[in-house]
Amino acid sequence: MPTTRRDFVKAAGATAALAALERPFMLVAQDAPAADLVLTNGLLMTFDQARPEATALAIRDGRIVAVGEAAEMQPLTGPGTRTIDLKGRGVSPGLIDAHSHPLAFGQMELNLVVIRPPKVDSFRSLARVLKAAAKDKAPGEWIVARGFQEFSDGRWPRREDLDQILPKHPLLMIHWSGQFGIANTLALEKAGLLKTDVENPYGGVYRRDRRTNLPNGVLIHYPAIYSVYRPAVSEEEQTRCVRWSVDQFTRLGVTCIHDNFIEPRAARTYVGLERAGELQARVRVYPYMWNLEQTRETIQRMVRYRGPLVRMQGLKLAVDGYALMRDPPPGEREKAIPMHPENTFREIVAAIHESGLQVDVHAAGDKGVDWTLDAFEKAAGSAQAVGARRHRIEHFPFRRMDSIRRAADMNVPVCQQPFFIDFRVDDFHRRDTGAIPAELLPTCVPLRSMLDAKVPLAFGADVPAFPSHRPLDSLRCAMRRVTGEGRKLDPAEAIGFLEALKVHTLGNAYAAFDEAELGSLTPGKCADLAVWNRDLRAIRTADDLKGLAVVGTFLAGRCVYAAPDAALQ
Repeated sequence: MPTTRRDFVKAAGATAALAALERPFMLVAQDAPAADLVLTNGLLMTFDQARPEATALAIRDGRIVAVGEAAEMQPLTGPGTRTIDLKGRGVSPGLIDAHSHPLAFGQMELNLVVIRPPKVDSFRSLARVLKAAAKDKAPGEWIVARGFQEFSDGRWPRREDLDQILPKHPLLMIHWSGQFGIANTLALEKAGLLKTDVENPYGGVYRRDRRTNLPNGVLIHYPAIYSVYRPAVSEEEQTRCVRWSVDQFTRLGVTCIHDNFIEPRAARTYVGLERAGELQARVRVYPYMWNLEQTRETIQRMVRYRGPLVRMQGLKLAVDGYALMRDPPPGEREKAIPMHPENTFREIVAAIHESGLQVDVHAAGDKGVDWTLDAFEKAAGSAQAVGARRHRIEHFPFRRMDSIRRAADMNVPVCQQPFFIDFRVDDFHRRDTGAIPAELLPTCVPLRSMLDAKVPLAFGADVPAFPSHRPLDSLRCAMRRVTGEGRKLDPAEAIGFLEALKVHTLGNAYAAFDEAELGSLTPGKCADLAVWNRDLRAIRTADDLKGLAVVGTFLAGRCVYAAPDAALQ
């Protein structure tokens, strides 16, 4: 039975105290096997309470065997030991991204037409990019684009607008969030959806022309989007996309990724790369569940794979896409809908809980969060039982203290995306539709409130939904709380650099039951670490992050990325 967070903290303290007593003996034991690798002359931030800072560590068989000073590594240094002089560089545990989508990231960047701002921010710039993409495609060939945000024209394009741009190609455009789409007339016709009596798909909406009742091309939520078109991707192409994507992460010090939206069959791509010795990061897989029937079938048929790098961790579902708020304004009610009727949502959560798997729920709105906490408690039977299972919430961006305290009482890990501040808050101000109550915007992404309430906090980039996969962007926004257009949010919700870095390592490890193996530089744990070009202790403000960079990434003691001239390989 998994431990609660309280039990974990208590046990960790006892283990740390014991380790502090045993460490000198362990390091001077004459019969201890020699290390494979010793890193010395560094500035290590370990996030281990027993020894928070050090200058050297030793690795054997992919695990850390000692952390301390250079002299303490001597008993573990033999003829076959390789030694790397870090030359005063900073070292941290390998970063963990607790919410991203490597396969989808690779597919977007390698296969789709990218229509993110500022490159595309108006109908005119959209037309320029789409026409260029169609230049070498035959009439009738599909074009799929992703990344659009708000347009300077003041509204989203409808199918008639897209018809003028691409009249001979079926076109599907997907919003940056993945929650909305727009299709042109030819795409709707090919999908058999351009008719007045077409029914909305389960969990989604086809927006209609008020005069004709025909779909106007705007698609709400995943089911509506993918009922129009979903490109087939071969296993070979999936492998190429994952390999490319993971490489982008490892260059930034990321050694473990939680993929929270993937088809169960596609998850085999990670296993194939692992078995071929070509996977350069650990992956925790949470396949996405579309409905109750699929959930039950998946639970019955799935292989609960657990390999050296890849683990089938839990199942993901969404309570909302667009934020399901407690009191949405009339103009937003068509978008602010739940993905499932509340009773069905609870049945899905209960089915996953009863299977012994971790439940992972996308909940963006305050009402969606309430539904999720209710479903967790009903499925588990008590707050304590929820805590033992660590059922998770993804997003939870708005500060509702009653919900925050409840999440803390249930020991529910909450995965935040601090880059939401930079990337999304300005849209709510600019649109001024009342979709999100104005009083919630200054305190959104309430990191300090969550940490003070003892919510187990995690960070994820949520790429490709968000445009940046850089952990430093998450850290900067967690510290600075200034939007992309310069609006200053409530600074009381900011957290410090080392606090944020600890969330991005040990906090994220806890969110997937990995704290005994990952998240700190502790003897016995996996030798996953990031080497930085500077002393991490010198980072005091967000401005100090300028110029900070990862120059090396180690996975299980093996260097999987080294910057030019880093001398780490």
